[in-house]
Amino acid sequence: MKDKQTISCDLLIIGAGFAGMVAAARASSLGLKTVQVGNSSTLFLVSGLFDLLGVYPITSGQSLHSPATGLERLRIDNSRHPYSKTGYIKILESLNFLKFFLAAAGLDYQSNNNENYLVLTAAGTFKPSFMVPKTFIKGCGIKQGSKRLLLIDFNGLREFSAKQIANVIQDAGSDVSVLTIEIPAVSSTLNPIQLANLFEDIQFLKFLSKKISPFSKKTDLVGFPAVCGLNKSLETIGKLEEMTGLDCFEIPGMPPSLPGLRLKNAFEKQLSQNNVIFLNNSKIESHEFKNHQFILNAATQNMNTQITTKGVILASGRFPGCGLHAKRELITETVFNLPVFQPETRNKWYHLNFFNPEGHAINQAGLETDDAFRPVAQNNAPAFKTLYAVGSILAHNDWVRLKSGSGVSCVTAYSAVNDFYNSVSGRDTNV
Repeated sequence: MKDKQTISCDLLIIGAGFAGMVAAARASSLGLKTVQVGNSSTLFLVSGLFDLLGVYPITSGQSLHSPATGLERLRIDNSRHPYSKTGYIKILESLNFLKFFLAAAGLDYQSNNNENYLVLTAAGTFKPSFMVPKTFIKGCGIKQGSKRLLLIDFNGLREFSAKQIANVIQDAGSDVSVLTIEIPAVSSTLNPIQLANLFEDIQFLKFLSKKISPFSKKTDLVGFPAVCGLNKSLETIGKLEEMTGLDCFEIPGMPPSLPGLRLKNAFEKQLSQNNVIFLNNSKIESHEFKNHQFILNAATQNMNTQITTKGVILASGRFPGCGLHAKRELITETVFNLPVFQPETRNKWYHLNFFNPEGHAINQAGLETDDAFRPVAQNNAPAFKTLYAVGSILAHNDWVRLKSGSGVSCVTAYSAVNDFYNSVSGRDTNV
């Protein structure tokens, strides 16, 4: 028999991915009694980069130098995109809030005068991103600069090849050397967390600096896979720079992602200090709306929790997060059974050509909202006055191709919490 508990709060956040974490951060900063339900382990899969708008128009295939230019055209072309419900200033405000929130937890990010960085990836490509971890910064000018580069990988660390990266960027004229380091007593697969822990050992850093020293006269910049420590990565990079006399930076790779794990830990650390109640691995099994409040039941294997709340932020994600569910002929929303914008028939979900320049219609599917990010019912009126939807569950945002996922998640979560706070407190967060 399951144990039972009852919780009352101002705001319930359903989802613990990036959008849910931003919503919890904003709610707690405003003094709202907040409960969060979900599983934050999905953050271990994210790159740690915060994209605002990297490509527009999509068919151009060209990275945007200035997101503001693309945003202006996007809002003209697609009035239903989430960015069209908010201004550029509000987007910057939300990202700035997030930057300071994470800094308080010891995770430092940097932006580039409202322009995109070009971040070197483990594929050897350059990804446009608006705000990046400070451990990545010194590698962001490689494409434009002429510095001599040393790329380092580790024997046994899968999905990261310095030689592969070098082969790609050397074709663009870069001067690149490669060094593969074999770690004593490691004979097979090297776990990224295991390697990150080694980076926090001063003796291991001394070992690395000795391996790098023969390259010191023919290189200016050293690139490592993004495993340079888990808790003090920026400090670790600084120590390596002191030991080698060279600028150092991290390169994001394939999941599992240490920058994503750092992000997860920073959110959880700061939210716990702000007294956010987190119901890990809980699933909402039922809900009702009575006397101007939501009453929901969150269940785990051992516990049933009844939550009474004034408002709900739905940040449950798309298909991987189970916020949306694809049946044979229909896409449904899984918590409140809200109407989902989607193609009329199953055969219109995808084009036959996977690389069709128009993209696939299913990637535009999701919840439609009013300008406050409240999901609308069939009559285009809000389904509930204090129910909001944020992040990737929103319709009309092909975020993978636009490279807009983090920006949309951040500004919609931030704006939705602000609107809820204004409505229940009678105050204005803009004042």
